[in-house]
Amino acid sequence: MLDLKIVSLQIALFGSFVLCLGWMIQIAYAACHTSLRYIPGPWLARLTSSWRLSLVLRGKAHERYRKLHEKYGPIVRTAPNVVDISDPAAISVVYGINSKFLKSLFYRPFDMMDEGEFVHSMFTCRSPEEHKTLKRPVAQKFSMTSIRTLEYLVDPCSEIFTDAMKDLQGQVVDLGVWVQWYAFDAIAAMTFGQRFGFMEQRKDVENMISGLETGLMCAAVTGQIPWLHPLFLGNKAVRNLMCKLSINDPMQTANRMVREAIRKYDASDNGNDRRDFLAYFRQQQKSTGEPMAQKELMNHLMNNLLAGSDTTAISLRAVFYYVIRDEQVYRKLQAEINEFQAAGKLSPVISYGESLQMKYLQACMKEAMRMHPGVSYPLERLVPVGGTRLVGHFLSEGTIVGMNPAVIHRDSKIFGGDADEFRPERWLDEDEKVKNMDRHLLTFGAGVRTCIGKSISLMEMSKLIPQFLRKFELEWASAEPEWDIRTYWFSKQTGLLVRVKER
Repeated sequence: MLDLKIVSLQIALFGSFVLCLGWMIQIAYAACHTSLRYIPGPWLARLTSSWRLSLVLRGKAHERYRKLHEKYGPIVRTAPNVVDISDPAAISVVYGINSKFLKSLFYRPFDMMDEGEFVHSMFTCRSPEEHKTLKRPVAQKFSMTSIRTLEYLVDPCSEIFTDAMKDLQGQVVDLGVWVQWYAFDAIAAMTFGQRFGFMEQRKDVENMISGLETGLMCAAVTGQIPWLHPLFLGNKAVRNLMCKLSINDPMQTANRMVREAIRKYDASDNGNDRRDFLAYFRQQQKSTGEPMAQKELMNHLMNNLLAGSDTTAISLRAVFYYVIRDEQVYRKLQAEINEFQAAGKLSPVISYGESLQMKYLQACMKEAMRMHPGVSYPLERLVPVGGTRLVGHFLSEGTIVGMNPAVIHRDSKIFGGDADEFRPERWLDEDEKVKNMDRHLLTFGAGVRTCIGKSISLMEMSKLIPQFLRKFELEWASAEPEWDIRTYWFSKQTGLLVRVKER
């Protein structure tokens, strides 16, 4: 009979041994690896990735990276073989369309799991050829024309949200939680035609959100020392042990719900009337005669859910936070919404097309995402064969290079001397200035690896924000003067407490 306590102890001892061995190997490597020896940075970071790991565990990477560049300059060594760059001119080299810089192993722990096996997604795959293969069957569905056909699935989410706010008016509302529920329900509706029910039930259904948050945090931590992944969560024996110890897989609930949605669709007769992603894939199969494997279908649907909820929720929190706390901006945005309403330019449920005409709204959104990008951690890439020269330093092949959106977005040369201030008007400036700022935004990544779901996120935001502000007045209701931010890859905010009053 298997003694789980003994097995657990053996795994812990083995893990400790592997960590110590890995640490000693890293120190020896750092001592011999001379190509980065003249690049400044914390002394401990030169010897071990443990320094970088501690940075993530503290949850303040967005602040720490800014301070590192203020102290050391445009290039900083953050691990034995890792550098971070703050010079915006490097964006086109590292992330541009013709860039040969591939993703690092940091992304490996973010692979999705299907039937006990890890599967690469468009986000995690490193090979350009594999990325093209994964993107090909879904690219058309993510086009702007196609995205607008999904609005009918998002409209009920906006109405459920505003109905709930009407019930809660006068009370202190955790708006950060509510926009997370909205984003998750909206992307679920667009993905397989039904909401998870977070807003209707007014709770984290089956602890799905908290579970996924834990999973993403674990992946971000493991990504700092990616060779550990195959030994722990990337190891089937360890995962089997977790099941025996009743440690829940945070992906399990979402995975089960997606499988059930597929089963229901395949058993129904009215699938041709639907336009969600699941229906699209099945209809494409019928029209082309090319079957899509169950694993591939699950991959695309799960990728939608996991990548499409957190980033939208983070951006919505940022918009409401910065707008509410700036009276002048709030009133100016409110006036624009009122003007469109009075002119009969807004539908009962505001459409994406209508919201795109509200220039100040779009400026507020873009500025909030500049101030608080959803990912506030370096987007890692590998220096290609032959090495390269960046920011005056030669970086040898295999060196990991990253640029942090939270740093780049505060660059005064690109965004002006007031780059640390929330000022939506900068996006209403002359075209050339705006185009230059746009080129240096990393909110949704850059180049061929730009987030494919960008249009979906912007559509969700563009519909909810004016719909909400058209019907309600908001005021800051937290006892704390600021929100709290924890960055574990995603830069998540808490403490967005408001009081809602119907207009």
